[in-house]
Amino acid sequence: MTWSAAIPCAHRGILGPPRTHADWACPHDDCQAPLRLGTWTVAVGGTIEGSWPFVLEKAQQERLPVGSAVVQMANELEVGGFSVLLSDGEDLALLTGDEGSHLAQPAAWEYVVSHRPLPGAPSTTIPPRTIGVLSPCGPTWWRLDTPRHNPKETLA
Repeated sequence: MTWSAAIPCAHRGILGPPRTHADWACPHDDCQAPLRLGTWTVAVGGTIEGSWPFVLEKAQQERLPVGSAVVQMANELEVGGFSVLLSDGEDLALLTGDEGSHLAQPAAWEYVVSHRPLPGAPSTTIPPRTIGVLSPCGPTWWRLDTPRHNPKETLA
């Protein structure tokens, strides 16, 4: 069975086999469609700096994977009142802002991420200011609130 990643609407990302995509398709008729940026699909929720498309375009030009692209966003933009879902069709990457997100795991190695709570299944809260990369091999998580300085440095 082939796994794939997709962003069916502006607030939901799915990684899994075709059945998972069908079962977890966006149930809201009024949702915004995600944006296409080259070969990637992206959904941004909340208020974000207008330069974000340039950050992703540069990441694509450098042939970065989607996980590295959201790390670039976290490095170059002030993370706060926005969240991002990014997919290349194989992996699903996310960057949560101050609100966090929600994660459901319908079956082993299958994931549904949403900016909104997910009705119909138990879900886990993804903490605010988190980067995640979901792949068929499993999830990888980084927290942005960890110290960025060398503890041996003397801070003035």
